[in-house]
Amino acid sequence: MTRIIKTLRQWFRSSIKLRVLSIIGVVVSLLMITISIGILHQWRALIIDQETDNAKSIASAFSIPVIEAMIHADHEQGSRDDLLISHVQNFRNNVEGIVYISIQDNRNRIIAHSDLSQYGRQLDDPQILPVIRTREVLTSISEHPEYGWMLEILQPLQIGEKRWGTVVMGFDASNVREKVRRAFFQLLGLTVIAMFVTIGLLYYFIGRVLTSLKDLVAEIDKFDLDSGDVTTLPSRSDEIGFLIDHFEMMKKRLTQSKVELQKAQNQLFQAEKLASIGRLASGVAHEVNNPLNGMRFCVFGIKKDLENREQTVEYLNMIDDGLTQIESVVTKLLGYARQRPKEPQAVDLEKQLSIVRDLLEYRLNEKRIRLNIQTDPDLPRVKADPNLMQEILMNLLLNSLDAVDDGGEISVWIMAVDGKMVMRVRDNGCGISEEELKVIFEPFYSTKDTGKGTGLGLSVTLGIVESHNGNIAVTSKRGEYTEFTVTLPLEMENENIDR
Repeated sequence: MTRIIKTLRQWFRSSIKLRVLSIIGVVVSLLMITISIGILHQWRALIIDQETDNAKSIASAFSIPVIEAMIHADHEQGSRDDLLISHVQNFRNNVEGIVYISIQDNRNRIIAHSDLSQYGRQLDDPQILPVIRTREVLTSISEHPEYGWMLEILQPLQIGEKRWGTVVMGFDASNVREKVRRAFFQLLGLTVIAMFVTIGLLYYFIGRVLTSLKDLVAEIDKFDLDSGDVTTLPSRSDEIGFLIDHFEMMKKRLTQSKVELQKAQNQLFQAEKLASIGRLASGVAHEVNNPLNGMRFCVFGIKKDLENREQTVEYLNMIDDGLTQIESVVTKLLGYARQRPKEPQAVDLEKQLSIVRDLLEYRLNEKRIRLNIQTDPDLPRVKADPNLMQEILMNLLLNSLDAVDDGGEISVWIMAVDGKMVMRVRDNGCGISEEELKVIFEPFYSTKDTGKGTGLGLSVTLGIVESHNGNIAVTSKRGEYTEFTVTLPLEMENENIDR
């Protein structure tokens, strides 16, 4: 039973429409029932009053010849009982609805009755005896043990102070009960119809309101900051219209906030990129200085022996090779540093990894770090921003470079697994403690020494991964290894990439 009540309560709470209909339905039902009971009482009273007035009129009409007979008997000293009995029988037979007529004298002896067997009997009815001497016409409706439901009229036989007795006249009250019963069922039917009509109208209008709310919810569900679509709901002047207007205002605020957030993210990404470039500066300087020194030696040799054409050509070719090498280094660096608008496209992650590896080549060689790369032979492409993919790989590899000692090892795996693109970067460096693992993705948190990191690398990486509908996870053991795993969707469904 408790479980049923709990289920009904949850069902009741699950629908505003049901709650409103239930509460208003109960209130309306109680009001209609209360009004119906009041009307039924009034209707019943009117029916009884009407029947009582008719009965009083009949009793009054009957009492006139009875009083005349009493007066005549008093003056003529004749027999009155036979006359009264005859009048009773005739009146009962001619007037419909009369069950019995009884005439009592002042000593409560029945001197005439529609049932001749009652003649001469002393009246002993406990309901009539207490009021038999009244001077007013009395009425009552009660259930008679012999005749059933009766409307009884007690009519005094008197003129002024002179009283000859009392007439008790019983009418069949079954027609009164039938009228009351019909009135009850008619009123009940009207009440039920009114309740159903009221609840039906409520159901209709509440349904209209909830339909408008559902349309608004549908608009909210399909709202896309990138599309900038205008709400297709019609203009309204009621509370629903108020909600629609404020939804439009919220869309404008969200769009503006998104634009500002994109600007802040771009600035943050570029700041971290510039920080990465700063960490690459020594390697870039070395790769530029070596060709420059060679070119300077070639120029010196040419100046020393201008007549040696063969040597001059050889040195010029060497100078050209040096310039080409410098151009390549500068082009790679500028390509990585340049802030270009993000353009989601089919990206070859193996190619992006090759670009990042070239930029880190000097640092890898400087620390004698082995970089192991494993990729699937037929690696599918992922829809993403190529610049941001380079940013992810650069940040993860720079972290590994800082973590491993000279002669260490970094491994990179890129593969497709269960419809996802998975990138894993693992190093055998110092590792990360369990406490640090909980906060490493927070902005400005860094485990490096002061001046060796901005604390934004992993935070920016997390933001990029999430903007591509992916996720990033990290596992580590202090003093043994650290491994970052980036998972990106392979399907072409990355519509939520920030533009």
